[in-house]
Amino acid sequence: MRHALLLWMILSSARIVAQDKTVPTDSNSIAETRSSISGENLEDQGKSKCRIYGTVVDEATREPISKAKISVLGTKYSATTSADGQYMIESIPEGLYQIKAEAAEYEPKTINNYSLEEKSTKSGPLFFMKKKNQEPPEFVEVEKQPTPTKQVQPAYPEAARRAGAEGTVWISIWIDAQGNPKKAKVIKSDAEVFNQAALDAAMQWRFTPAVLKKEPVAVWVAIPFKFKLNGGPPKSK
Repeated sequence: MRHALLLWMILSSARIVAQDKTVPTDSNSIAETRSSISGENLEDQGKSKCRIYGTVVDEATREPISKAKISVLGTKYSATTSADGQYMIESIPEGLYQIKAEAAEYEPKTINNYSLEEKSTKSGPLFFMKKKNQEPPEFVEVEKQPTPTKQVQPAYPEAARRAGAEGTVWISIWIDAQGNPKKAKVIKSDAEVFNQAALDAAMQWRFTPAVLKKEPVAVWVAIPFKFKLNGGPPKSK
């Protein structure tokens, strides 16, 4: 009888030890277990959750952009825009964030210092996205114009030299956000013989980019290329 009672006590203790190892009993352990299951960061626990919504459109056409990815940088929160360009991101902890938009064939765009307050539902950033390598409008109002860092003089066409011809060609140059010429076109010319030489020279120029709202932007600039013979036109024999 004593042996049976002793055996029962040992088995009961073993079951209690085994139970303590698999099932947390204190509140802290339970909270840690729930957090690991939900995947939430412990720092986010206790913070009020917020929601943002907004739209992504093409900067030039104002058409909605579907399948654009909107991300709250530094977090796991993101969304993809619908066919009408709209998005919604829920359960974001309150705080100060960067919101980034990305879409195929478009330059990515980031909104800085976006604040989410306690239990708020607010309109998120309206993203105007620019297509990669898209020509800018003929006129863009900027805070700072591009400045040439490299200038190349055009070669004097031999036919014009022999004819003693002089003149000026006005070239419009598309300068991208890195300050490089992407395209050049003649907008006015005194003589067609000078056009190609002026275009070739224009594409070799380099610039500091134009600036709008503290960001580099693409613009068109007009530059005159003058063709003048040194010492005047050659004398006829």
